[in-house]
Amino acid sequence: MAGLLSTNLYVIFLKFTMGVTPGISFNIPVPAQVVSDYVAEAEKLGYKGIAWLCDSQLIWRDVYVSLALAGAKTSSILLGTGVTNPTTRDASVTASAIATLDEATGGRAILGIGTGDSSVNTLGKSPSSINSLRTCIEQIRILLSGGIVRQGKHEMKLIWVKRQVPIYVASTGPRSLELAGEIGDGALINVGADAGLINWAKAHMQKGANKGRRSISELDIWARITCSISDDPEKARNAVKGAAATKANGLARYAQDEYFRSHLSRDLLRDIDLLKEGYNYFEHEKLGARHAELVTDRIIDALVIAGTPEDCIKRIKSISNETNVTRLSFATYGFPDIPGFLKKFARDVIPAIAE
Repeated sequence: MAGLLSTNLYVIFLKFTMGVTPGISFNIPVPAQVVSDYVAEAEKLGYKGIAWLCDSQLIWRDVYVSLALAGAKTSSILLGTGVTNPTTRDASVTASAIATLDEATGGRAILGIGTGDSSVNTLGKSPSSINSLRTCIEQIRILLSGGIVRQGKHEMKLIWVKRQVPIYVASTGPRSLELAGEIGDGALINVGADAGLINWAKAHMQKGANKGRRSISELDIWARITCSISDDPEKARNAVKGAAATKANGLARYAQDEYFRSHLSRDLLRDIDLLKEGYNYFEHEKLGARHAELVTDRIIDALVIAGTPEDCIKRIKSISNETNVTRLSFATYGFPDIPGFLKKFARDVIPAIAE
C-alpha cells in the first residue's frame, strides 16, 4: 500500500469489514531481522490490521529499526509502536522517528503511545503522568503538522514533515482510557481477554470522548488480547503463563477500582496481588519467566485465551459480540514457537472469526 494517505484510508476500510480484524503484537527478545520476518509472514498469512512492536530499550531491540526492516519486507500491513512513551523519548525524537518510518513505508505508520511500563520500570523510573502524556501527544501533533512547539524561549519545528501520523493512546487505567477517548485518533486497550473489563474500558473512553465533545465512534479501537492455541489444551495454557503474568501485573495497580473489585473475584484479586509482588521487569513477557510460577488457573481463565482452536474461536467471538470491538491485536508474548503460532492461528482461527 503506497501513498501518504494510505494509513487513514486503510483504517476507514477496516471499520467497514465484517467479523474480527486480526492484528498482531510482537514483544519478543529476538533480533530485528527475525521479528521483521515474523511481521512479513503475518502479512502473507492474512493478519490484515496493525503489526505492533514494543519500545522497551533494555529488553528488546530498538522499535524503529525493527519496524523499518518490517516495512521493507511488507506492502500493506500497518506498522505501529506498541507502545512508546514520553519518558524515554522526547516528543521531538518520537515525532521525527515516526515521521521517518511513515515516509519510508509509504504512509503505513501508526504511533502507539502510553505512560510507559517495562521501558521505564527497568530504568528505576515511574510511568509518565497523564498530564505529561497529554503534553507529549499535543507536541507531537504540532510537530507532525509542521507547526512550532514553544518551550520557554525556545522554538522547535520539524522542517521536513509530510503529514500527520495517527496517534493511538495505549490504555489500561481509567485516566489513560479517558485521555484516549478525548484526544486519540485510536486506542489500544490493554485490559485482558475479559468482555466486562473491555466494556469498562470503553465506558471510560466514552467519558473522555464526552469531554472532547466527540463520539467514541470516531476512534479506531483495538483491544490487545493474548491467545495461545494448541490441539493439547494443557500445552496451550502452559505456553501462555508468561503473558498471563504480564496482564495480571499491568492490572494490579487498578485492583482498587470499584468496578474491578465488583467484577473480579476476591480470590482472583488476591492472586493478582501476589503475582505483582514477585514480578521481575527484566523477565517481562518472557518465556520461562520465574514469576510465571505465580500464575494461577484463575488468572489464565480471566485475562488470556488458551485452548484448542475451537475454544479460542468461541471465546474470541464472544468477546467481540459482547463488546462490539472487532479489531483485536493478538499478542505473541513469550510463545515458544512464533512461526508455528502464526500459521496455526491463521489456518484454524482467522477464517472462523473473520466471518
